[in-house]
Parts: sequence; structure tokens; C-alpha cells
Amino acid sequence: MNEFSSSFSTQEDSSDISSIPCFSNICPTEFASGTDDFLQPTLSVEDFLQNPTFGGEMEFIYGKLNDSEISNEFQNGWSPSPSIKSSSEASMATPPSLILPEQEFELDILISVLHLLKAYGEAIENEQTDLANVIMTCLSEKVTLCGEPLLRLAFNFSSQQNQHQKYLKQEAYKNFETAFKAFYQIFLYGRFSHFAANSVIVKAMPADAEIIHIVDFDIGEGVQWPPLLEVLAMLGKEVKLTTIKWEKCDQTPLMWNFEEAKRRLVDYAKDLGLRLKMEEIGIEELVNEIKKRRKRGSTKEWLVFNCMVGLPHMGRVRSRKLVKEFLSVAKELLMGSNNNKGVITFGDGDFCESSKTSIGFGSFFEGNMVKYQALLESIEYNFPIHLGDGRMALECLFVGPYVSSHVWLQRWMEIKEGCCDFEMGSCFEGCRISRESMEEAQEMVKRNESFYGVRVGGEWNNEMILEWKGTPLLRFSAWRN
Repeated sequence: MNEFSSSFSTQEDSSDISSIPCFSNICPTEFASGTDDFLQPTLSVEDFLQNPTFGGEMEFIYGKLNDSEISNEFQNGWSPSPSIKSSSEASMATPPSLILPEQEFELDILISVLHLLKAYGEAIENEQTDLANVIMTCLSEKVTLCGEPLLRLAFNFSSQQNQHQKYLKQEAYKNFETAFKAFYQIFLYGRFSHFAANSVIVKAMPADAEIIHIVDFDIGEGVQWPPLLEVLAMLGKEVKLTTIKWEKCDQTPLMWNFEEAKRRLVDYAKDLGLRLKMEEIGIEELVNEIKKRRKRGSTKEWLVFNCMVGLPHMGRVRSRKLVKEFLSVAKELLMGSNNNKGVITFGDGDFCESSKTSIGFGSFFEGNMVKYQALLESIEYNFPIHLGDGRMALECLFVGPYVSSHVWLQRWMEIKEGCCDFEMGSCFEGCRISRESMEEAQEMVKRNESFYGVRVGGEWNNEMILEWKGTPLLRFSAWRN
């Protein structure tokens, strides 16, 4: 039986793909063909990865962690005083925008950690390495994974000197597939970016394109593509999906390999009656292959370059040098032929508000603190309070890789080298985010029922930013030639 399950229905609607309702449930699964008829498949990530229902998953995580030694780490003197309330509990007694500890010693801990973090940033900016190491040692002795978001941020940041964090991550990896599904379902980060990218692709796709060639920077678990494949199957398109095989290793291991993702997607496409070819090749091989095909004559191939990076559900760090290389190749290939137009879609959860080389490390550091503290707060706010151990596991797996002194220093060096700046040039225009797309995104994040928000940005109004209480968490953008 097919590993995905879906149901189909057709309705009358406008021809604008951006007006099609998307993400009504837990996955990015509703798209339109650009005609008056559109389908509304219902697909869950459980069908993709074959595991229990959502509720069962969460209870499974909680139960597994309780059965493991993770909980004991918090019961043997390492955890803070039981009287310390979580920020979710505190938010019930105080305004959401101002969460303060009730007891003086709790406030002292938070202030101390905040001062240490700022002192660390200043020490690195002033190239006082020895002082920074001393501060990091002090910080690792004060922080915990079961306290306020600021304490959890500092806990992950000091992970290189924190053996507890390493142990917790090892335990959490034992239930990685279950944790991934739960994280992707509960939180918006991946679903938001996948919705935005797939919507742009379908809307920009020319009617006479026979082959849709998607080049994916990092296919990961493959959860972005099933809903798009459904639409392309209805349109009678042939699809080629290429993922880039990068020579450099990630800083965190991939828990799924390409062959597993390929098997799931090919089987799913087969059940849809869709011709799908998949391959994993190096970036230089991709360039040579496309150029050779063009020399043999024009084709009805339409190119899509899709780059998803730094989204929390991915749980792996990618060098911005690779991102810049991918986008540069995409630009080169799309400009290489007047007969081969295409689009670039870019979901970035690891962006810097200011990537100019003129800013100091202190400003960069504080900006990251604000962003990732907001991310941790959004996770806690949207997570069942009684599943605290499960939340700790998810944060270790999906936030920890992006929040460490080593990663932030590496990112800062890449900024100084200009690896985070990328210009599309005059040959490309931004794919404008339509009013209908904004409305669908706002419905998805339930703006009136939570602290999430969505706004449009960019010179072309081609960016859509997901925010938590006004703090940007991730940014999606798209261009076409």
C-alpha cells in the first residue's frame, strides 16, 4: 500500500494559485493547478514516515524519555529548584509580553546569565579569547534546559562545555523519527516555508512546460514534495527531482539518507501515475549535465531551484558558503538560456537581520540571542506543559544544532567573508507575494489566536517573514527570470 494517504475533491475557484487554501491541517498539502478546478489533498507526515498518530507520538516521546535516564538527570540535583515556574506557567499570571520570575533568586539567575552572555559577546568582539573561555565556563555552571527560554538558550550555547547537553542529545536521537514528526506537526517553521515555496512554484509554472526539473539544495526527509507531486500529476507533467550531494559534511548527522527519501517519493508518485525521476549529484556535475542537454537542443524543461536551510525541523547546520554557491549556480543556469526560464525559492531560518561586514560581533551576537530566545519561547508556548521532557528532547535535536558558540562564531566568520550576501541582479525579478497568499499564510498561523505574525518584505514584495511577537524567525523569498 502507498505510504502516503490522500483524498481528493474539486471545487470552483479563481485561477490564482495563491488564493487556494493551504495547510488546513498539519502538513503543506493543498495546492492548485492554476485552472478553475483544484484539488485539496489531505496528507499527514505520519503517512510519509509510517508511524503512530500525533497524540500517540507525543505520549510516546514522553513515555520513552521518562523510561530513559534523561529525567533522572533532572531529578538528581542538576535541575533548578522545583519552585521555578516555566515561562508558559508564568505567562498565565503576567502579560505575554512581560514574563518575569516571581522570586528574587530566580531573577538573580536570569540577570546573571544575561550579563554573562553579553560579556561573552563583548569579549569575542574585543578578541579576548581567554576571557571568553572563562565566561563560558561560568555560564555552563548556571544554565539548565528546563528553565526560562533565556536559560535554555544559554544551555545550548554553552553545549561544548556541557556534558549534560551531549548526553541528552544522545538519548533523544534514539527516538529521532518520532521526534521529527512531532516537531514538524506541532510547529509552523517547516510547513510555512514549504507552503510558500510550493505555492510560488505552481503559480509561476508555464502551461507548456513538459518537464518540471526541481533542483533541491537539501532534500532531507522529502516532506516538502508530496503535495506538489499531486498537483503535477493532475496536470500530466513529468518531474525530475535532483538533490545536491555536497562534499562537505554537516555538523550534525543526517538521520535519513537520499535512498530512503527517494523510495518514499518514487512510490508515492507511482501511485499517482506520475513519471518521477530522482538523482543525487554534485553541483559541478549538475551544471555540466544541464549545459550538455541545452547544446543538444531546446527542451520543454522548466527549472526550479529550491533552497531550504536553517529551518528548525531540519536540525542540521549548513555552511553559508554552500548556500551562496547553490544560489550562484541557480542564477547562472537560469540566465544561460533565453528558452529556459525558471524560479528560485529560498526558505531561510538562519538569516541575519544585518549581514554587512561593518557590524560588530556584539551586535550580531545580540541579534541571535533575541531571535533564538523568541524561537524557544514559541516552542514552549505551543507545547503541552505536561510533556516537558518531550520538549527538552525536541529542543536538543532541533534547536541545539543552531545555538552554540562554535556555530555562531563560524557564521560570524562567514559574514565577514561576505558569504551571506547574495544579489540576484537586474535579470531577475522578485515573485511578488500576493494578497491572497498573505491571507492564506495568516490563516495558517492563526494570527488572531497566537503570537505568530506574517508580513511581506523585500524590494519586490517577494519576501514573506514568519514572526513571533514581532521577532522574525524565518524568511522566505522567491525570484524568477
